[in-house]
Amino acid sequence: MDKKQKKIKLDKEEREIEATAEIYIPLSKKERSEIENTLERIRRQKNGWKFGDAKDFLNLSPEESAYIELKLALSRNLQETRKEKQLTQEQLARLLKSSQSRVAKMETGDPSVSLDLLIRSLLVLGTSRKKLARVFA
Repeated sequence: MDKKQKKIKLDKEEREIEATAEIYIPLSKKERSEIENTLERIRRQKNGWKFGDAKDFLNLSPEESAYIELKLALSRNLQETRKEKQLTQEQLARLLKSSQSRVAKMETGDPSVSLDLLIRSLLVLGTSRKKLARVFA
C-alpha cells in the first residue's frame, strides 16, 4: 500500500474531514487539458468574462453563420486534401496559377477568399462532386 492509499485509509478510520482524502485518477493528456480548460473558463466567468461563439459575438444571422461555417469547412477540406496528396502550399499554388500566400489564406478561411476559388481549388486537387456535396451537407 503506497502513501496515498494509507492516507485515505487513515482518514476514513479516524473520521477526519472528508476533504482531506485525495484520490488520483490517471488521466490522458487530452482529459487533463479539457479539465484545465474547464477550470480556467470557470475562473474567468467568475471574473466577469463572457463566453460564446462568433455568431453571438458578431450578432450573425443564421444565414451568415451558415455561410461562414461552409467557407471554413471548405478551407479545412482543402488543407486536408492537399496534405493527403502530399503537396506543399507552393506546389498547390503552381497548380492553381496563384501564390503560396493565397493558398495559406484559402486554408485559413480568410474573408478575402471566395467560395468559387475554394471549390475550384478542391476540383483541381481531384475532389469528386460527391465529396464536395458531403462538405456542403
